[in-house]
Amino acid sequence: MGLGLNLIFVYFEQGRLYNNFTYGDLSLGPEKYIRSFSVILICLTVILNLFASKKKYLSKIFIAFFLILGFITINYLVTGPGMDDLTGLMDAKGIGPWLAFGLIFTAFDDYRYDLFKKFLVISAITISFFVIYTLIFNGIGLYRGQSLAKYRIFATNLVWITPFVFLISKNNKKLRIISIFLLFIGIASALICVTRSFLLIYLLVLIFDFFHTKKKTGYIIGLVVVGILFLYMLFNTESFSSSYELLAKRGLEDSRSNQLVEFLTQLNFFDIIVGQGFESSYYIDGMEYNILDNQWLKLIWWAGLIPAISYFYLTAYIPLKLFLKKNQDYETKVETFVLIIWTLACAGLAIYTTMSVDFYFFIICIIQGRLLYKYSLRSDIR
Repeated sequence: MGLGLNLIFVYFEQGRLYNNFTYGDLSLGPEKYIRSFSVILICLTVILNLFASKKKYLSKIFIAFFLILGFITINYLVTGPGMDDLTGLMDAKGIGPWLAFGLIFTAFDDYRYDLFKKFLVISAITISFFVIYTLIFNGIGLYRGQSLAKYRIFATNLVWITPFVFLISKNNKKLRIISIFLLFIGIASALICVTRSFLLIYLLVLIFDFFHTKKKTGYIIGLVVVGILFLYMLFNTESFSSSYELLAKRGLEDSRSNQLVEFLTQLNFFDIIVGQGFESSYYIDGMEYNILDNQWLKLIWWAGLIPAISYFYLTAYIPLKLFLKKNQDYETKVETFVLIIWTLACAGLAIYTTMSVDFYFFIICIIQGRLLYKYSLRSDIR
């Protein structure tokens, strides 16, 4: 139920982003309680499953999780706005996202995980409907800022849901056409937002799918047909054409090196060990910033080295270990592939990807939890 409510909130979150771009207003009406209630339900689910899953996962996985949650809780209590500040608790530097990270302990049950995969199909269809509805009634926008205001939240959620749905539905004839359509909407939304990283992720998905397809000739023909349709849209639809032209201009543009250099010159040894805390910031050309495109460095910066190493162990090290192991079943290969892409995204591949109380993060946590459960069962690769 918590995930369902958070899915509904995706629509309102996109509306809030549009209001912020257009009117400078980030406020929400009564719909803000949808997110709060959904996160509360998710956290309650996590707490209950911590007891139910204690024999399902290796003890070192629990230790890593509690190191993350413990250090971040202490960090927040010392530097944060307080336990009575709901906004602070739900912030990416708050306790909320990291307690919700405990969703990794909910994916051990086969029946429940099958329900989760069906829910993902419904989620991808729902968000795709949001995209189509917005496209019909609000258009794309005259410049990139307007496109981001109307579609960025949708595109960010789709880039973490549709690849998994597309790949996992590979051998399901009933879902194959739907999954291709969903992937098409995901790519279209990435193009609308002129987001290079999302398009690169979709390209990696297609490459992965190609190498796991037996009938490669038919696959190539299908890609050519879809490619022709996409090119037709690009060159015969003014809005898509403008998005493509802007994307071509941004293709080789380096928009992050200066930020990274300035940040690293201001990072000291103490910050690396214990973190700067909730109000962490740095300066570029005299202006104060509290955001960073690289989520791994950002986690070290504000939370400290121990939470970052623990999260890297659970998110990158174990999935990569499983990915390199031969004779894995296809579902496990897809799950490890998604987590490797997530690891790269957190390293700066996709700047809109964060560890937060956003819908897509909860989805990644559950997929990750399934992998950690499988890893716990494999004594040969521990």
